[in-house]
Formats: sequence, C-alpha cells, structure tokens
Amino acid sequence: MASNIKWHKTKFPGVRYREHETRKHGIQPDKYFAITYKYEGKTKTEAIGWSSNGIKPQIAANILSELKVNQTQGKFPQTLKQKKEMATNHLKEKETRELAEKEKGITFDEIWSQFYRPQAKSNKAATSWKREESLHRIWISPAIGTIPFADVSAIDLERIKTNMAKKERSPRSIQYALATVRQVYNVAKKMDLFNGDNPVKKIKMPKMDNRRTRFLSEDEAEQLLEILKDKHHQLYIIALVSIYGGLRAGEIVNLEWKDLNFAEGMVLIRDSKNTLSRHAFMTKRVKKELREFRRQTDPTQKPVFSAQKGKKINEVSRSFNEAVDELGLNVGIDDRRQKVVFHTLRHTFASWLVQRGTPLYTVAKLMGHSTLAMTERYAHLAPDNLRAAVTVLDN
Repeated sequence: MASNIKWHKTKFPGVRYREHETRKHGIQPDKYFAITYKYEGKTKTEAIGWSSNGIKPQIAANILSELKVNQTQGKFPQTLKQKKEMATNHLKEKETRELAEKEKGITFDEIWSQFYRPQAKSNKAATSWKREESLHRIWISPAIGTIPFADVSAIDLERIKTNMAKKERSPRSIQYALATVRQVYNVAKKMDLFNGDNPVKKIKMPKMDNRRTRFLSEDEAEQLLEILKDKHHQLYIIALVSIYGGLRAGEIVNLEWKDLNFAEGMVLIRDSKNTLSRHAFMTKRVKKELREFRRQTDPTQKPVFSAQKGKKINEVSRSFNEAVDELGLNVGIDDRRQKVVFHTLRHTFASWLVQRGTPLYTVAKLMGHSTLAMTERYAHLAPDNLRAAVTVLDN
C-alpha cells in the first residue's frame, strides 16, 4: 500500500484503518480496514473493506484470528485471498448443485412452454412456428413431454421417429421434429437451464430426398394464371412474379414499392431466406402487370401485397389450391414431391431457364441459392447442352 497513506491502530492487534478524505459514515469519516500478519515468513497486509459497507474492527479481528488459527492447525484458508477464492468456489458449487436439482425436476414440456415457446413465437416466421407447435403437440409432447428435461435419452427420441414412421410421416417431417427438439436443448443451454449434452446428437437422422421436382409446362402455367386472374387478381400478380422472377412466396409478400425499380426492371429482395439481399428482374409482362396493379392500389400501402384491412399475408390464399384442383394438376398423384403447390412456380422459373440453356451458376444466383448443389437438381433438364459438350471429343 502507498507509504503516504496515514494508518491508525485499533484496540485489536493487527487491525488498522485509514480515513476517507471527504466521505462520511454517520458523523465520522468513513474508515477503511486492513489486517497485517505473518504468512510463510513474510509480512502480509490485506484489505478488508469500508465501514460504510458494514465492516467493523471486531469483524476484521475475527477474520485475522481465523486465518492465524488455520495457519497453526494447517487448515485453510490461511490468507484473505484464499478465503475469498474458497467463498467464490463454494458459491459456484452451490449454483451448480441447484441447477442440477432444477434440471432433474423440470420436464421437457415445462422448458417448452416457459422458455422455448415465448422466444420462438416472437423470433420465427408464423409458418415456421406453427409447424413447430404442431409437431410438439402431436409427436414430441406425447413421447417426451413429461420426462425430466435432463433425462431425455436417445431411446426416448427414437420413439418419436417410430411413432411418426408408423403413421407414414415423411422422412423430412421426422427430421423436422428432431430438429425442433434439438433447438429446444440449444436454447436451454444458452439460457443456462441445462448444461448436459444435446441428446439429439445421438440420433441418426432419416435419409431422404424431399426435394420437389415438379414444374409446369408453359400451357399449364398459362391456364393456371388465367384461372387465378379471374378468381383472385392479387394472387394472380403474386403467382406471375414467382413464375417469371423465381421469388419465394415469403419474399413476394414482403416486397414494398420502394423495392421495385421500374426504370431498370429490377426487384430488390431484402433479407431473403439465406439472409443475403439479392436482385430479381422483371420481364415485360411482369413490369406491365405490376405497374397496372400500382395504379389500382394505395401507393402508400406497405407491403405491396396485403391481406384484408391491410394486414400482412401469412399464407397463400386457398384460391391457389382451388385453381390447381380445377385444372386437375394433382389428380392421381400421391408423391407429395410431384404435387403442384405454390413453390412449384419457383421451380418452374428455374426449370424453364435451364431448358433454354442458362448456366446453372446463373440460375443459382437468380434463385438466391446458397450453394450450387441446390441448383444441380435442374441439370438433367439441359440434355442437349450436356450432349453438345461431349461432341467435342468427336472432333
């Protein structure tokens, strides 16, 4: 400690104090207490604290006495530093024990409802959250809901797989259910509610090829657009943008007028599925229809497309499925990958481009794919290009 500080003795040997220059504790100056003693042959001085924080000479003397007795008997702590470290470690051990006890009792469903559900509902898209909640209600909760969170095992999770497989749920749905469980454990760990291993790591995910491969022919697309134009004009525009721009439904319903550059024929897609913004391009037909739509709607409307009373569109209108049924596009088709849904329009955009010789890399950029592997599903649609590449060997 600094030599210019004036220390005062107390009636307790080894206990002294200094006074604060300005601060008072009651009517007297605030006092800072320290203890001085021998440890391993050296004089050691350690601070105890201020009287304003509850420290009194007797308390300092008791601490000093404890340390001296421990030195004599070979016990610990023998210094104030050791005493503080032991107190901190004891507190951590206590917290660990309490957490362990808490983990033993709280069930999976309690973690879900009290901690996971509130943050997921506020942070995720409505469609994603509704899917998770449905999987929890039908498959996850019946299997592991009442089991203590820390005790859920791989066997318990296999029960979810088995139950879903018996009801002929797709591998993708099973994978989604297990991924939801995994997210619950990840959130619990981040919130310090659980410190064990994520049990989903021990589960083998079902193999699958859940990619949709169906796309529309030009005749089918035109027939579908014509029906939509009569049934639901706004949905017709939305479908047109997807077929000729490759946009996802969620990207379209989030568009604002400021994102549409009619002069350049460009569409800015902000915060897409892969979190990166990108540009799409308007065909002459898309530009014409969007301009006409703007003239018919409130120019201040946000977003461009909205549900009744200006509310945000959360899902594609039933009119789309009605139009598909009217054309009979899904008659006799059991494989869901071959069924026509709204997302089929985006696949149609990519498929048409590849059929017309557009390089896969370009298609990937226009689609907003994060990897070229996602676009390779369309490679078989360019047989003439592939055949032409091999003919160079004939020369």
